[in-house]
Amino acid sequence: MRKALILGTGAAQVDAIRHLRDSGWWVVACSYLCEGPGLGLAHEFRQINITDVVGLEDLARSEGVEIVYSVGSDLAMPAVARVAGALGLRCFVSPELADLTQNKVSLRDYLRCRNISPVNYRQLRRPADTAAWDHFPAIVKPADSQGQRGVCRADSMPELLACLEPALAASRSATAIVEELLDGPEVSANVFVVDGGIVVNELSDRLVVADFPGGIPRGHVLPARCASEAALAQARVLAAECVRALGIDNGPVYLQMKMTPNGPRVIEITPRLDGCHIWRLIREARGIDLLAGSFQLLAGEPLQALDGPRRTDHVSLHFFQQPPGGRFARASHRPPATALYSEFYLQDGNPVTPINGHLEKVGYCLLREPACALP
Repeated sequence: MRKALILGTGAAQVDAIRHLRDSGWWVVACSYLCEGPGLGLAHEFRQINITDVVGLEDLARSEGVEIVYSVGSDLAMPAVARVAGALGLRCFVSPELADLTQNKVSLRDYLRCRNISPVNYRQLRRPADTAAWDHFPAIVKPADSQGQRGVCRADSMPELLACLEPALAASRSATAIVEELLDGPEVSANVFVVDGGIVVNELSDRLVVADFPGGIPRGHVLPARCASEAALAQARVLAAECVRALGIDNGPVYLQMKMTPNGPRVIEITPRLDGCHIWRLIREARGIDLLAGSFQLLAGEPLQALDGPRRTDHVSLHFFQQPPGGRFARASHRPPATALYSEFYLQDGNPVTPINGHLEKVGYCLLREPACALP
């Protein structure tokens, strides 16, 4: 039986593990903690940090895996690229590109040098680095974290200084970035590239929790409807321009953008499938399976997941959310009777552990009606 190594056992990896199992693969999963909804789905589990390249390479060699991958995790992508490269396995990006897109400062530098998506920003490592910053309101983030950890809005210099400490604490390199706060609705772009050509470029509205600066997603709507068709066309062009500038020739690319009065602006780019199950939203609405397509490319199999009849349905994804610190109760999160699909990450009585520390995702469902219509 062919073997695959999946980095992580969180909710985002459940889709990958389940797909591989259903496709006849033996799945080895790893994480630095022995927990997560993917733990019980994998055939084997090894307690190894997903950033431990040496340990992961040893594991991959000893198991004879043919695929190394991770879904929805920026943290894992540099290790994925390095381990796959060391074993001569297929990989969508180089280690250097994985490092670049994982670091928000490096990515902003890269885009600025190519005059793509201009945004005022600055790298911060100490309070003195904030001197003369005058673009308020601003957003302060760790340079190399994920999951909306350590993100804070600042409307003045005192607030910027107060935001700096938690942002630095959430960064593995003790580096933060301050950016001008972009105004406008958010969209997600899921792009898929095959042999240098973009074959999928889908935009969805990214609905976020109000009054939280980190942009915690509460749902996604496909097709996007938050801006004019002309503005959305500009966003697709920007997504394609970014993919070409980064030199990505194969695989999925996820971009998060703001539709500002001055045009679309990039918030983040990462060469992987997103962590919000938008692949399932796209499959339901368009008949395209980006998850299956990704693994078909990695396995060197015929690419069939993108060949089906293209649909034009309107579908939305809605997250069930709960503050951290309490216990999960499924009865408190009932999917509508009209839901096309629903799934929960936790079992009744499981603790809701903090990730962003504000409002955590505990499950989701797909609907025909707009997610914004839900409470």
